[in-house]
Amino acid sequence: MRDNVLTITTIAITIIASLLSGIIGVAASSYFVYKLERRKLKFDLAKRLLGHRFSIKGDEFSCAMNQVIAVFADSPQVLQAMRNLYHALESPGKLQAEEALVDFLKAVCKDAGLAQVKLNDSYFLKTFNPRD
Repeated sequence: MRDNVLTITTIAITIIASLLSGIIGVAASSYFVYKLERRKLKFDLAKRLLGHRFSIKGDEFSCAMNQVIAVFADSPQVLQAMRNLYHALESPGKLQAEEALVDFLKAVCKDAGLAQVKLNDSYFLKTFNPRD
């Protein structure tokens, strides 16, 4: 009788441990996939913002800017830099627009995990456009 109780207890412990390890494994895997997908979204949006910065009034840049609030919702630095850029573009004369754009692009790159190479801020404003 005693051997029978130990066997049932052992089986119950084995089943519970197996279920817990599976649940923990799925939860950990889901978390890492979520983090990877968020990073990919941020990286892709940063590439599009940098790629279309030659025409901040263009459709592509505007579309990318409209996605910032969703993709970078967890980054107060990026959202604040976007707010500053918006206010700079709305102000008469747009005196601070270039500085605000550079600050915004730097914040996006930093949060997206893009390496910050020691470049002058003017590189964020320079664009390659063979048509010009």
